[in-house]
Amino acid sequence: MIKNILIAGALSGVLALPGKAQITVTSANLPSANDTIRYSNCSPSSVTYSVTGANTYWDFSTLSMTSQGLYKYVPASATPYAFYFLGPGKYGLKIADSIGTGTYTFKNVYNFYKKNTSVFETEGIGFQYSGIPLAATYSNPDEIYVLPLHYLNHDSTTYKFTVQLSTTIYYSQLGYRITDVDGWGYIKTPYDSVPCLRLVSTTYGKDSINYSGFGFNYPDIQRSYKWVTTSEKIPVLELDGTYNNNTFVPTQARYRDVYRSTTGIQPLGEKPAEWTLYPNPTAHFIQLMGISTPCEIILRNTLGNEIWKGYSHTIDISSLPNGMYWLQIGSSTKKIIVQH
Repeated sequence: MIKNILIAGALSGVLALPGKAQITVTSANLPSANDTIRYSNCSPSSVTYSVTGANTYWDFSTLSMTSQGLYKYVPASATPYAFYFLGPGKYGLKIADSIGTGTYTFKNVYNFYKKNTSVFETEGIGFQYSGIPLAATYSNPDEIYVLPLHYLNHDSTTYKFTVQLSTTIYYSQLGYRITDVDGWGYIKTPYDSVPCLRLVSTTYGKDSINYSGFGFNYPDIQRSYKWVTTSEKIPVLELDGTYNNNTFVPTQARYRDVYRSTTGIQPLGEKPAEWTLYPNPTAHFIQLMGISTPCEIILRNTLGNEIWKGYSHTIDISSLPNGMYWLQIGSSTKKIIVQH
């Protein structure tokens, strides 16, 4: 089964938060070609998703990373399926090395997207079947978001594609998507604390295989809960799962994140999360406070690339371009804003 996978996360605990204004999400706040964005996976069982509404505070600061990955959005021309997705503005995201089983195994699977001021949609799927690069282009694209996104938006859209796998085998998928922006407020994760909109999106699909005139249909109903922001190009938090008989069963969760060590081995002299830094934003230096023993300190950019390592409690950042960076001591990471 080939299925759109957009990005996932997890949640945990909700409180009221007064005095915050609603946000509006536009196409400028969504991924573009050449964006590379890091995320962390976490256990879907750690999720609480039932509470939502106006002016809500979602506190998911205690989510625990199980693994990490990168979303790499690339121009369609840089993928093995460029021939199928010609034209400006189309870009791909590899979503799996392999999907399916047995005869119906699809490898090197990409989703292809396009956006404008009114919609962010899936244009099609590229994959290898029996070693041959193929693509399923939507005759009716799957509109993931109808833009701009506001609180209480309600949209219902349809999608359909058919692809010939061999001279006798056809695979098709059709269905409809219902999306509601059912909450707004503020969300806190291990990555950041930001204003957000909460979306619930359900796809009612049917996968079909036609073999020499004989057809087989497989109902496929999926639901996702997404917390979207104006500061991040993927949901800062997303929970995906199946939805049958009005019952949601979470299967995967992801949240926007910075690079974190997955070895569980911490450097000698690591300090816990009570350490602080000052000033922030800054133009010339960062001073670390609350550290009394030697600690290995690592400065990273937003892609997780290491750009400085040392033990000094005062760090000269005057040569860094304006932007966001991350300072890591052991498993504790804090955000730095450089503004010259």
